[in-house]
Amino acid sequence: MRLLVSFCFLVWSLSGYSASVWKVTQGERTLYIGGTLHLLSPNDFPLPDAYAEAYNEASKLVFETDIAGLNSPAFQQDTLSLLTYQDGTQLSDVLSPDTYDALASHLASRDLSIDAFASYTPALVSVTLSIVELRNLGLTSQGVDEFYYFKAMMDNKQLDWFETPQQQLTFIQSMGDGDEDQIIRYALEDVKKIKESIGDLKVFWREGDMNAMEETSMKEFEASFPDVFNTLLTERNQNWLPMLTTMMNSPETEFVLVGTMHLAGDKSVLALLAEQGYHIEQLN
Repeated sequence: MRLLVSFCFLVWSLSGYSASVWKVTQGERTLYIGGTLHLLSPNDFPLPDAYAEAYNEASKLVFETDIAGLNSPAFQQDTLSLLTYQDGTQLSDVLSPDTYDALASHLASRDLSIDAFASYTPALVSVTLSIVELRNLGLTSQGVDEFYYFKAMMDNKQLDWFETPQQQLTFIQSMGDGDEDQIIRYALEDVKKIKESIGDLKVFWREGDMNAMEETSMKEFEASFPDVFNTLLTERNQNWLPMLTTMMNSPETEFVLVGTMHLAGDKSVLALLAEQGYHIEQLN
């Protein structure tokens, strides 16, 4: 494996990758961490057995955010407030004519009018482009996190999260600030290969192959948008570390579910925990 920190501290299965679930231990304390994809297709279920193993051992589940809150009217209103222009600015005002025309052409090919996006910020446009493509590919089912969130509610397990839905909106709001043209161009190129990319991502996620995920999905993103990468991944991983170490000092066993990209690379949640001296083992 390429990453020195992972080599030194993470205990991987010698027979190959297993699933995107890890067991973190120190003495008698245990914490499970699972990687999620936020949208799946019906064919992606059932999930790998390692998820059920971790879930059954845990008395508390911890997510990136309050998933029920993402569906609240208040959150929808906050989304419109933060991710659409409120001062009369139009999308055409912040994009070059060539980029605007390229976006209009792409949307027209999806039977969408760019006029409907007139007040959207480039960040919201970028997210929307991806969601449209993913749904066209049949990714219409709940993801790993949503599946276990509502399962835990039914089973009366404790629930917690790292960030409020409003905090997550501020992360998205920062995307492309000052690089509006670039982020739209990147999004338009990205959706052209999204069918292949999501197929690879699902394979890497199911097999727990974080090296491949880093190489194929993260390095280009970091190189193209280092500030966005730092805000969405690196800084948040660091912000979560104190909360994770607090969990390791509690008598409860938690199952933490975060986006799989938070678990890949030398700045990942797993690498940060390894640096703290925790024993980390990937489940089969």
